Amino acid sequence: MDFGTILLIIAIVVGIVDVFIMIVGPRISEYDSLSLGMSIIAGLSAIGATLWMTALIFNNQFQYEYVFATTSTSADLMLRISALWAGQSGSLLFWTMLAFVLYLGFRIATRGYEDDKIVYRASILMAVQAILVAANTLLADPFRIVEGITRTEGLGLNPLLSTFWNATHPPIIFIAYALIMVPFAIKLAGFTVRSEERNKDKLPILESISNFTTVLAWIMLSLGIVIGGYWAYIVLGWGGYWAWDPVETTSLIPWLLLTGYYHAKVVFRKNDVLRDSFLVFAYVTVLFATWVTRSGVVSSVHGFQISLISWTMLATLLSTFIFAALVTMWSGYRDIEEDEENKDDDVELVVSETAEIVVSSTSSIKKVTERIVGASIRVFSIKIALVGIIVLTAGSTIGILLPAYLNIGAVIANAGAPTDEMVSVGIEFFRAVFYFSTIFGLTAAFFCMETTMISRKARGILIALLLGVGLILGISSLLDTTLNLPTNFWPANLLIPIAVGAVVYILVVFARTMAGKEKGVFTMRKMGRIMLHLGLVILILGVFTSENVVYETNDLYFEGDVKQIGPDLYLMVEDIDLLYFHDDRDFKMVVTVFVVEGTTPVGIGFTVIEGYPEWGSVSHSVYLQSNALRDVFVALTGFSQPLPNTLAVTLHTKILPLVSFVWIGSFFMISSMVPMLGIEISALRKAMKDDLVDSEDNEQATQEAVSVDDN
Repeated sequence: MDFGTILLIIAIVVGIVDVFIMIVGPRISEYDSLSLGMSIIAGLSAIGATLWMTALIFNNQFQYEYVFATTSTSADLMLRISALWAGQSGSLLFWTMLAFVLYLGFRIATRGYEDDKIVYRASILMAVQAILVAANTLLADPFRIVEGITRTEGLGLNPLLSTFWNATHPPIIFIAYALIMVPFAIKLAGFTVRSEERNKDKLPILESISNFTTVLAWIMLSLGIVIGGYWAYIVLGWGGYWAWDPVETTSLIPWLLLTGYYHAKVVFRKNDVLRDSFLVFAYVTVLFATWVTRSGVVSSVHGFQISLISWTMLATLLSTFIFAALVTMWSGYRDIEEDEENKDDDVELVVSETAEIVVSSTSSIKKVTERIVGASIRVFSIKIALVGIIVLTAGSTIGILLPAYLNIGAVIANAGAPTDEMVSVGIEFFRAVFYFSTIFGLTAAFFCMETTMISRKARGILIALLLGVGLILGISSLLDTTLNLPTNFWPANLLIPIAVGAVVYILVVFARTMAGKEKGVFTMRKMGRIMLHLGLVILILGVFTSENVVYETNDLYFEGDVKQIGPDLYLMVEDIDLLYFHDDRDFKMVVTVFVVEGTTPVGIGFTVIEGYPEWGSVSHSVYLQSNALRDVFVALTGFSQPLPNTLAVTLHTKILPLVSFVWIGSFFMISSMVPMLGIEISALRKAMKDDLVDSEDNEQATQEAVSVDDN
């Protein structure tokens, strides 16, 4: 048995022992210290297994099947590092390490609070999830050795993965996935105790850990999705920056639930079960995304073929979902019963508060009314946005879950490649859900931030006017496709005016806030909220305009040809260089192109097509000529030799308006949460410091008490 496998087994066995110790609890002498020791051993074992795999990769131990499949002697430092998570078993090993490290960090941070029910039960939940991930890793067998074969060279990474982006995108996504486990465990553990108990005398350290990991998970997942989108954008055949591929979509679902949680915090202030269930099921959808990637039940450019892990991961998903759903429903039902019992007390409280308001001065009543109305408008806008998030989450989940359910039979019947019998939901479905859901978000953007510049009634009229303009554009694009409209897709034309209006509105409010012309104190939270909404609306506008291409060509070019690809835009082929050609899977061609605007060259670059016989695949490197308002996308899709010594190439071009808004909007959104992360880090440090002071005070008091007794 390999050393790495032994370390994995130790992590799992010790983790199980740790869970057993916590379940038995106080019946064991000093169980808390013993349990912490077990968590340290499990964490170190998981780290050790990952470091062992890293050492195997860097030392070219090609007798290991995983090392052979993911690296080679010619791989540079970046490729060797990214080999750790490039394959199925390696990525599970990396996730295992993250899960055990986070669990260990939670145990250390909550040291001294093991007797608290939520801390105690959250620890068990976290340990169980880490064990389940580790068990899937063990079954994937990353340390499997091929006996009887001596290898001096490895296959290396798939050429599509041999990039800088593979060294950044996957680990960021996996770190985000692992982080979501922490608030999942804390909130679900909270559901196991009564509402009054979990909301009274909250532990600051527990709330701080949950808030910090939630914000960090949101930032990391956002960053990972954006990096993945850009990676897909520059690699032809992956559908641009977003193609609603099943693996892309399932990574979006937990992000939507995390985003929904921040809206639910305002909407469900008094119903913490509904509010916190967004965090609980965010982690469930992480397991769903992992299963989709490894199940083979949906067609994806990212996914792995069906294997034993497909079924063990499905078991992990189903068991976690059923347990989380039952506990959440039980907690919600129990809270309803408690609310019914306290109804009379609530009526008396309302009567008492009403009496106090009546005897208040007129000015106080006016202030209270203004505050209530202002808050209600903002809450109403958040409710609208939350509806849009829920619609998009539900639609995305259905669009993946339904074909996955229908395809399981085909997968079982033909585990090799069940492509012909598999069904899928078309991109049109996801686009329809997306465009419908954005109506809610764009409308809410006009009311989420108050301003004295324009009344609420005027904002409502403005929204109606913008929708009216959009309706005219949408109908026009349906009736006459030759019109010079913003896009060739009527829903986009319908919503572009309100999106532009929302961008302008938020920019004006932002400028007035910075100039001190708006009410209220300027805070980092307020600044972050403005930037977040501005970024989201800019991103949506960029998607509307860039994904619905008006100008697109797919033409044959000879060397020296110049052809028009858009209004006042031309493409010239400067040079066609076939570096080598052995067969239709072993070749490389580089084409030098000029982008000319009017009569002025504005960009020169290379577009490449290359075949890889080892992988039986072809990769494309596109050329992008970009400015703030549009991208010119040029891809070499094929070539031929129509005449002796004469080559012709097929170039696919697209003019993508405002695609930069996708990246600018993403930057604003992620940047807006960085101050929030700083606030949560500060709160976490304060909570840990206060806990340390309390612990020292308690220890001193105990020692003094012992001294008094001795005397």
